[in-house]
Amino acid sequence: MKNLRNNVALLLLGGALLLAACDKKDTGTLGDPVPAGTFTTTSRTVGLTTEVTFTAAPNPDVFLYHWEFGDGTGTNGTGSVATGQTVTHVYSKGGTFKAQLITDGRGGQTFSAPKDVVIPSSLNIVKQLLTNGSSRTWKLDNTVVAPITVGPSDADPVSYYGGNPAPGGLPACQADDEYTFSNANVFTYDAKGQTFVAGATGGCQAPRNVTTPFTFGDATGAGVAQITLASATPAPFIGVTDAPGFTYRILSITNTNMVLRAGSTAAGVVFDMKLVVK
Repeated sequence: MKNLRNNVALLLLGGALLLAACDKKDTGTLGDPVPAGTFTTTSRTVGLTTEVTFTAAPNPDVFLYHWEFGDGTGTNGTGSVATGQTVTHVYSKGGTFKAQLITDGRGGQTFSAPKDVVIPSSLNIVKQLLTNGSSRTWKLDNTVVAPITVGPSDADPVSYYGGNPAPGGLPACQADDEYTFSNANVFTYDAKGQTFVAGATGGCQAPRNVTTPFTFGDATGAGVAQITLASATPAPFIGVTDAPGFTYRILSITNTNMVLRAGSTAAGVVFDMKLVVK
C-alpha cells in the first residue's frame, strides 16, 4: 500500500510539472518565429510620374508579402496596396509617403517600420526636363507638320492659323533660333544671325538676342507648368515675335520634345509651338 501511495504521488507530481511546462511555453502561436519584414526601394521617372520598385528581403518563414504605399486608402489606412516579394508602384503626385511591408508566415503576421518614400513634384520633373538640371537649349521643330498654330482660345488653338501643311516650312532665320533655359531661371534667345519678325512688314531682320530672368510655376489653365519671361530690351519671346505677352504654358514635355502655348487664358489669342531639344 505504501508503494502504491508513493507511485500515485509521483504521477500527480509529474502531471503537474508537465502542465506547468506546457503552460509556460504556450504563446498562442504555432511556435515558428514571426517573420521580420525589411525592404529596399529604387525609383525612376516615367513621364511626369515616379515609378518605385519595392523589394522585400527574402525570408523562408514568409508565405505572403503585402504592401501599402501610403498614397491612398489601404487596408491599414495608409495607402494603395499590392502583393508579391517585388512590386512596382507609380506615384502620380509629389510628396513624402510612408510605405509599409506586411508579412505573413508560420509565426503570424508582422508590420515593418514605415519607410519614407520621397517623390518629386511634377513641377520639379518638368523643370528637370526643361533645363536638364543645369541648362538646355530648344528649337522650333521644323521636321514636323504645323510646328506653329494660332487660335482664339484654349478650346480652339488652330482656327486662326493651322500651321505649315508640310515639314520644313519655317523660314530659315526662324528655324535656326535657339531658346535656352537654365535651372537658375534665366532665359537666353540666340537668333543665330537674324530674327524672323512676324507681320506684313516683317521677315528676316536684325537679331534680337536677349537674356532675361523667368519665373516658373503651376500653369494657369491648360498645361503642366508655366514660364513667364521678365520684361527686357529687346522684348523677349519664344518662337514668334508677336506672341501675346510673356506667359508661356508648357502643355507637354519629354526629354526631347515640348509643346508650348504662348498666351494666358485671358489673352484672346494663343500660339501653340512644337519645340525639340537641340
